[in-house]
Amino acid sequence: MTVQPALHRQHCSIAAPTQLWLDADGRLGGTDSAAATGVGSADAAAAGAGWFTGLLHGDTRMLCRAEVRVNGMAPEPASVEAEAGGVLRVRGLVRGIPGPTEDPAVELVQTWTVTPGVVRHTLQVNTSFDALDVEIEVRLAADFTDMAAIRLSRFRQPFAPFAADDSALRWRDGARTLTVAASGSVAAGERLLWRGTAGRGRPFEAEWQAVLADTEDAVVAARPPTSRRPRAEPSGALGLLLDNALDELAGLRLASRQLPDAPFLAAGAPWYFTLFGRDSLWAARLLLPLDAGLAGGTLRTLAAFQGTGNDPAAAEEPGKILHELRSKELVLESQGLRLPPIYYGAVDSTPLWLCLLGELGRAGTDDSTVRALLPNAARAAEWLLAAGDAGHAGANGGFLSYQDTTGHGLSNQGWKDSGDAMQFRNGRQADGPIALSEVQGYAYQAAVETAELFDAYGEPGGQALRDFAEALKQAFRERFWMEDEGGLFPAMALDGHGDPLDVPGSNMGHLLGTGILDASESRLVADRLLSPELFSGFGVHTISRRAAGFWPFSYHCGSVWSHDTAIAIRGLLAEGFLAEARILAEGLLQAAASFDHRLPELFAGVPSDESGRAVPYPASCHPQAWSSASAVVIAQAMGVGF
Repeated sequence: MTVQPALHRQHCSIAAPTQLWLDADGRLGGTDSAAATGVGSADAAAAGAGWFTGLLHGDTRMLCRAEVRVNGMAPEPASVEAEAGGVLRVRGLVRGIPGPTEDPAVELVQTWTVTPGVVRHTLQVNTSFDALDVEIEVRLAADFTDMAAIRLSRFRQPFAPFAADDSALRWRDGARTLTVAASGSVAAGERLLWRGTAGRGRPFEAEWQAVLADTEDAVVAARPPTSRRPRAEPSGALGLLLDNALDELAGLRLASRQLPDAPFLAAGAPWYFTLFGRDSLWAARLLLPLDAGLAGGTLRTLAAFQGTGNDPAAAEEPGKILHELRSKELVLESQGLRLPPIYYGAVDSTPLWLCLLGELGRAGTDDSTVRALLPNAARAAEWLLAAGDAGHAGANGGFLSYQDTTGHGLSNQGWKDSGDAMQFRNGRQADGPIALSEVQGYAYQAAVETAELFDAYGEPGGQALRDFAEALKQAFRERFWMEDEGGLFPAMALDGHGDPLDVPGSNMGHLLGTGILDASESRLVADRLLSPELFSGFGVHTISRRAAGFWPFSYHCGSVWSHDTAIAIRGLLAEGFLAEARILAEGLLQAAASFDHRLPELFAGVPSDESGRAVPYPASCHPQAWSSASAVVIAQAMGVGF
């Protein structure tokens, strides 16, 4: 059985495309890797189910071990502290060196500083002795394990360096290289070694750095952010959350090799450290009040990869916006996935691209980008109309729907993309093709926004989009609305037979603010979102607690996703439900306090009245772009202006 590594107790520092992951005690190397244990891949999978550590660059873990000893002894962990700018500070005590009293006599402070492609590690020995001879040793190993293999807890054996001298160790795996430099300190056996003297008030210090590169990676570091801060800085828990979020988002900035001047946000660390259509678009939408340049860069990058032909293996269609970009094929055997480097298997990325372009146009902050992207908008609009028309031949008449035809693509192609995400109240899985409720809302808003954009710039096609939007709105009202003991609600989706999924889900929150609902329908959605079956006290459950398939530790069937709740907050604000938006925002703010004032990708759907703190979902990514960007919406709901 495959068990994803747990992440919730790990410490990370990121500066895209580079990541540092330490274990709960601040160590790099240990239980996860065959490199550390010398065992084969099967045993390593069992050993690695706890967590993984390492220095990663792009889609590869390069350095898998950097074990530190002081006078032959490992430091006893004391604390791990994160600081802005990609810094982790690890404090430990070397308890094997007895001092003049029972107090610890030797402290080791390790400071990791992560910048794109370069990681510095400084070591400082402090002591209460008047004089102490010190030897610091760092044992290194590099394994170049792909991210997909790490997700399956499969780790490669370590590589031998191809070059070494007294100042550097060098490893290579194809186009991927790792250089560890420490002038005069490289010793035999892939070790770094320093000797000196420390004393009271006179620390002994050493430093080395790792340079990581992949000349074939699809993404590169982006320029630093230029986003502006709120007009009035919030304080307390909200201020801490916003500060942490903006620092995390700065570390997630990437660009493509094709357009290095067009920044976007990597979806999240560690698994999704690249361009994802819906994730990067939603993050840019949430951050639009702060950073219009990020919105423009995200739109431009996605437009550069817009579909031009029909390729079922890649789910590519003319005008379609991609789902994800990688440098090579992604293979996840446990999920039966084999995705090409540019994969278009998302039904929502194209309407979301049009929504963001329309919002950027209305903001009036980047006319040149909007004007330059009008041809791409025309092609995306053609895809939107064609995708709606394609449904007329089946039970989902006129709705945007999806179905994987390859057998090795994503079976679900909305944001809830796990295999069991779309189910009925009794737990039965929905058959395809599936028409998601929120995607119809995105499509409605996209059509209206794009029609207005075309009119404003004197482009043709606006009326066809308005006709499409009106027909979609009417069909949605007729087909998606259901009633249960809690009243009327919009179903999560229609299955391939045209039957609505008879269980409330968080998808309905995405409909708010799109324009597809009237005022009375929006009121029903607002009330249902805040009902006990969907609101945990910390955020909105992905699916009703009444569903047979509900489980608080299910990825998409009972957990709470930070961005999902934030999108509902954004919609509530747009519809004028200010009190309801604030309730959800306060819930997320309380949840963030459980995670050091940060918002992970998701957390367990354990209600707040059962647990005073939000319960982690162990494999949750952190930081995740749209989760960190959610801090802006929370602040807006709490009355902060941008």
